Amino acid sequence: MAERRILVIGLDGATWDLARPWAEEGKLPHLSRMLAGGTAGHLMSTIPPISPAAWSSFMTGKNPGKHGVFDFTVRDFDTYGMRVATRPREPTLWGLLSAQQRRVCIVNVPQTYPPEQVNGIMVAGLGTPSQRVFTHPAELTQTLRREDYRIVTDTTVRRDGPQRFLAEVFQTAEQITDTALRLLGEEDWDLGMVVLRLTDEIPHFFWHWMDESHPSHQPGDAFLREAIQRCYEKADELVGKLVAGVDERETTVFIVSDHGFGPLHKDVYLNEWLRQQGYLVYRSHLTARALFKRLMQRLGLTRTQVGQTLSRWGLHWLRGTLRDGLGALGEAFPNDSQPRVAELVDWERTQAYSVGYIGQIYLNVAGRDPLGIVSPGQEYEQLRTELGELLLEMTDPEDGKPIVDRVLHREEVYEGQHLSHAPDLLVLMRGLTYITRQSYETAERGRICGLPPTGETGGHRQEGILLAWGDQITKDKWVENTRIEDIAPTILHLLGCQVPPDMDGRVLTGLLDPEWLATHPVSYGDSQLQPEATDALTPEEEENLMEHLRNLGYVG
Repeated sequence: MAERRILVIGLDGATWDLARPWAEEGKLPHLSRMLAGGTAGHLMSTIPPISPAAWSSFMTGKNPGKHGVFDFTVRDFDTYGMRVATRPREPTLWGLLSAQQRRVCIVNVPQTYPPEQVNGIMVAGLGTPSQRVFTHPAELTQTLRREDYRIVTDTTVRRDGPQRFLAEVFQTAEQITDTALRLLGEEDWDLGMVVLRLTDEIPHFFWHWMDESHPSHQPGDAFLREAIQRCYEKADELVGKLVAGVDERETTVFIVSDHGFGPLHKDVYLNEWLRQQGYLVYRSHLTARALFKRLMQRLGLTRTQVGQTLSRWGLHWLRGTLRDGLGALGEAFPNDSQPRVAELVDWERTQAYSVGYIGQIYLNVAGRDPLGIVSPGQEYEQLRTELGELLLEMTDPEDGKPIVDRVLHREEVYEGQHLSHAPDLLVLMRGLTYITRQSYETAERGRICGLPPTGETGGHRQEGILLAWGDQITKDKWVENTRIEDIAPTILHLLGCQVPPDMDGRVLTGLLDPEWLATHPVSYGDSQLQPEATDALTPEEEENLMEHLRNLGYVG
């Protein structure tokens, strides 16, 4: 064991914009105590601030161009389709620690499926198929299933009303906390970590009740107005429970979020804008798959519902026949409200298209995309420049004001061996109060923006939270210019391990106690650790995860 342990508590989506004032008012006593006795600051997320990319950067200390996770989904450049993103393709913090004989206990961190063979315990988080083994060691999966452990909140309970949804989110967070505390108590560990997602799940749908300046604000009752505050109070309670469960004399605590939060006003239909500008062309006749999806949409059926109905009728074989013998129809059962971009677009006449969360545009590049028509080189660069200039001129017809703040080329944001899989353009809009989301971009004809069809009124922001507390940490200090990639190298250093020189993050020496730092200089060295191979998800697992992401509002 190292000189001291490190406990990391992830509060997904937490923001100091809410937490700091409430802590100062005494509403978050545990965070208030740690703020007074530690160092805090804004933790800058990835661009754009998307949870899978951000948590992957946290665990690798690298930008998405190196670890390969840019979004909840990844482009399949053979088909124009999208697949669910699994864990990053680079060595992780827990993998590096395991290789250096440190023990870890990791619970519910998003983007950790499939679980790594760590020196210790791994319980995978968001992005895990419901029927797979989701732990290391594998036998722990059965133990947790007997306890009805839930990897994620059942978001479908939103339709039962806000009280039920809030109760469900709180119950899931409490269960994950109790499981983490038990495992931390049973195991010998150098790094312990647990992520709680309630500070992301609640603000997505309750922001407008709290925010009187939100265009969708409604007076509401006290329960609705105070739901987000109650969420933070519950998070603070669980933080206190986790910290009380470890020996403060030998533990350094980090509280981090993958991104911040703020109001969400509108969805932007970038594909409709591209169509209006002549860069995207839809088919004059829908494919059999798209027609079948439209039929299922009119009937109000999803692929899951069709499968369940066939099972009730004892016709399990028919679903397999549809999928295997009639591939176009088998894949056409929709979980979404609209046919996919890939099924609607005339690719031989399309230069650019949008898929993904927040604001991503790909060019239809010859030699890269199946039916690409944009030549690499000069034509590619000219088209990116042209699109960027036009996007900056896009306005919301309702107020006449510009929608787009910045258009970034992928090389301005990312670098590394996976750069070729990144979106060609990143579009940041109205301080992230306007976003896109996969597939809903095809939902409208004639309109380029409108209210989010998911009912969300809160969205992600760049500035997450960082709070460090313990004997190795300076007291009552606020630090700036910290990035989510910086946490992994800082933890490695605190645990007496070498920091790989290819990490993009840096050791945050400004938050470390100067006397401790003077006797513990940073050491760099190649780990030679190779990431484990991961098995591909089955079509059923892809379907299961996509449906959950749709319920969360991250894909259309």
